[in-house]
Amino acid sequence: MLSQRNAGFTLVELMVSAAAMAIVIFYTLGTFTVQHQTYTVVDQVSETQQNSRAIAGMIERDLRNAGYLVPPTAAVCGFDDTDGPDILVASDTDAIKQVDQLPPSMQGNDLSVETTTAPANGSTALSVGSLLIDDAASYKKDSGSASLDSDFRVNAGVIVIDLANPQRGVACGQVTAVGTNTLTVDFDTPALNGANGTATPDYRIVPAHYYEVNTATNPPQLERDGFILAKDVEDLQVAWFYDANQDGQATGNEYAGDDDANTYSTDAVDGNDLREIRFHVVLATRDDDPRNPNSAGTGQARENRDPDTVSSDDGRRRRVYTSTVRIRNNAL
Repeated sequence: MLSQRNAGFTLVELMVSAAAMAIVIFYTLGTFTVQHQTYTVVDQVSETQQNSRAIAGMIERDLRNAGYLVPPTAAVCGFDDTDGPDILVASDTDAIKQVDQLPPSMQGNDLSVETTTAPANGSTALSVGSLLIDDAASYKKDSGSASLDSDFRVNAGVIVIDLANPQRGVACGQVTAVGTNTLTVDFDTPALNGANGTATPDYRIVPAHYYEVNTATNPPQLERDGFILAKDVEDLQVAWFYDANQDGQATGNEYAGDDDANTYSTDAVDGNDLREIRFHVVLATRDDDPRNPNSAGTGQARENRDPDTVSSDDGRRRRVYTSTVRIRNNAL
């Protein structure tokens, strides 16, 4: 009688099955890895694009409203840097009531605060008669305030002009302290050009929004009035169009800040001629591209930024948002 063979697999069959399973697992894990890397890249690029649109939307809003109910020369100011990010300062419409809500005595006038102190490069204490540009406070001047008490606040900006001599240019900076009748401002720009003044100076101040890329943080971040808008913002570059010959065209050197030969200098402009602002925001992804971490991205230089001072080749993806905004409250 034949004996019944025990059921089971031979060693060869087990080895073949294990090898086949290993091949399947290897390619499956490889597929998962590629999919995860792709998801990471798409997620970070999408985040960067969303941040760029949100940032640009806020800057565009502030620029479109700049100059509202203030002297046109005090609409926009800034600092042009070829070795680093620019600084943009736009008059603060949020601190001003709607024209129909202002007292009759203020309607039809350019609003500003008088000061007897001329601005100077660096930290300057300005004596002011009031902390209000209209008849109502919009902000707390500092964290110690119990209620709204000022239209100026720490870490926001100011723009200073000589109303009697607009050809002297404009000065702007960031507020570092607000007292009862003083504003301490760290001016980024040179003093107003005294050589261009012919009439008795009439210094005026308006509150402003202050945009700056904080490169001291890691990663760098874009701040508005000291508040973080977005991280991983590498650069903010600005060009200012001054239509000096009133022909409505950007000719000659009328676009300041667009190349090394035509930088923007606040003490050499007449704000009455300002027509539009062009700005660029450069953002990078949080991390390197895991599929190609060594050479996927290259730093982006815009306007008159020196290419040698931007980030070198790395593994980060970048997006650049560019916009040109007409200063609608200035005379056309």
